[in-house]
Amino acid sequence: MPIQIDRRAGLSQSDFRTQYVARSRPVILTDAIDHWPARRKWSLDYFAEHYADKQVSFDRKSHRIGDFIDDLKRNEGQDNTPYLKEVKLDEQFPELWADVGRIDVARDNLLDSRLLPRSMRLDRGKVALFIGAKGSGFRKLHWDYSYLHVFISQVHGPKDAILFAPGDTRFLYPNPQQDNHSLIPDPYHVDPAVYPEFARADPTRLTIAEGETLFLPAGWWHATHINQPSIAIAESTLDTFNWNQRRLWYAQSHARDGVPYVKRKAVGLYMHMLSLVLP
Repeated sequence: MPIQIDRRAGLSQSDFRTQYVARSRPVILTDAIDHWPARRKWSLDYFAEHYADKQVSFDRKSHRIGDFIDDLKRNEGQDNTPYLKEVKLDEQFPELWADVGRIDVARDNLLDSRLLPRSMRLDRGKVALFIGAKGSGFRKLHWDYSYLHVFISQVHGPKDAILFAPGDTRFLYPNPQQDNHSLIPDPYHVDPAVYPEFARADPTRLTIAEGETLFLPAGWWHATHINQPSIAIAESTLDTFNWNQRRLWYAQSHARDGVPYVKRKAVGLYMHMLSLVLP
């Protein structure tokens, strides 16, 4: 059965970790980004006015923000409605850091640790910008790469999401070539003749309202759909609860990629030792 997603305000880090992270339970935080200046400032018109000439890259192309916003408004609600996605602030849009604060319960993010091997860091940054309108969305069913948690914060406008627990993986047709992506092209419209096992999965559908933050634990499948202008920030996090999942995933990936056994053992030993000293 679909799970009930709690909406919580004033959640302490201790309760967040014990009630949600440790139990691999999503939760919506209703006040996590109230202090962000972005909440009072950001809109499509704001980006068009203040960053019209800013160039960003996504979908393997370079885009001028002003042209993107014009294109977004012109094609809103169409099949080809564009979606600015996964634009990392550290790499491409550092000007936005002044408008984006920290999420209190995510403050102990191990991705900040310099002790992590380079292959386990996010070289392009852990915080990304997403901008869309009706018809946009990340409709590809997936879980976040390398077993990271993710916080999806709706700074402007709402966003619809569909979630599946990790236990449903066997019904979601993982791609053998990219195990965190499903072969199902659109989880909102699934052909039962092509994907009969999908009917055995339990989708949870929800709307992340403006000003809310959805916490998704590592390994949770999800896809999103947008019905109104939307600006969101996503932050990837690593902690003691998804550390071993991610470590195992890297070990399996290295074996699959033919990394020499001695190097794999050395990395594995280092990661084990690191797990003893990280908070």
